[in-house]
Amino acid sequence: MTDARYNRHNLIDWFSQDAVANTRVAVIGAGAVGNEVIKNLALLGVGGISIFDLDLIEEHNLTRSVLFRDTDIGQSKAKVAAQRASELDANVSPLSFHGDFWKYLSLSQLRTFDAVFCCVDNFEARIRCNTLCYLARVDFINMGIDSRSAVVEVFPFSRTLTAGCFECSLPPTVYRRISERYSCGYLRKLSFIEKKIPTTIITSTVAAGLAVSLGLRLGALEDEAMAKRFYIDTISGSSTRTALGRADGCVCCGRLPGEPYLVTSQRRVGALPPEIDLDATIVTSEPILASYRIAGEDAEHVVFKNASSFDSRFPETVSADAGSVDLEVRDQFTIGELVRRFAGHDMPCKFAIVSGNGKVLICEFEGEAA
Repeated sequence: MTDARYNRHNLIDWFSQDAVANTRVAVIGAGAVGNEVIKNLALLGVGGISIFDLDLIEEHNLTRSVLFRDTDIGQSKAKVAAQRASELDANVSPLSFHGDFWKYLSLSQLRTFDAVFCCVDNFEARIRCNTLCYLARVDFINMGIDSRSAVVEVFPFSRTLTAGCFECSLPPTVYRRISERYSCGYLRKLSFIEKKIPTTIITSTVAAGLAVSLGLRLGALEDEAMAKRFYIDTISGSSTRTALGRADGCVCCGRLPGEPYLVTSQRRVGALPPEIDLDATIVTSEPILASYRIAGEDAEHVVFKNASSFDSRFPETVSADAGSVDLEVRDQFTIGELVRRFAGHDMPCKFAIVSGNGKVLICEFEGEAA
């Protein structure tokens, strides 16, 4: 490939093709918005693109996904998107990961990226992506669309952790909606149906174009360390820019004073890092079904598994009287309690926030939870 490919880019006084080629980004979600983001990144010549998506291509995706064809139906969105992106520019080498980014993308890996483009269609995934980017100090660019409007939010975590995060401005209704997915014991509800929002390629294109420009800081004259939201009405043409502040008591950034220190650890409870004090408090990244008791019995039945790996029928599997089953679902323990009650078990979560002796550690567990 000759340099002639980027002749028009090189004529732009504020555009650096070398900087773009050396940029590494992650794209979470390869649907309508994700397709447009990936297309833009590839045509710009971004050197490192990692694509995460757990879905397969369906026929209705074809009206909003420039990288997909009829013959791709039934195939992995991430894999096909990566293949088509490499066809757009042989200088780009996209990597594809078919699966849940929460499972496959570690904090250590995340720190190798310059930015993360969040192109998912639900708040739970956005919240998780925001949390990972905040902990890894990687810029987080979130997008949302409907049939008329496009929203782009930028959180410059690589430059500051005090400007606020995605969860700082979320209303309580979002958390209530997320809670509808689960029973009161944080087990998955079998009857939950996710509401789908109708969209067109118009809003996807607008959101992705602005997001890539902001995420790559194209033409930025100053390094503005400020969280902000852009809203565009694609019918009226109106737009607004809003500064986003930090909220006291935010469930993400509000619980992490200062800059946390990242350590890796084996999953086995007895193998936790020695610098962690037994009196330290540990908050897990996901709720854990620690144990259950059956009314009239003295015995405690230890489970110690991720609560969302069970559905709402779990009580029926352990007792003929489901109403007699008392579940212990928690996301907070002391290290001493973990060692005393769950020695020999593996930590069934992605990471844990450990606070003690004036330190805050992010303990990321190696390998996959059993």
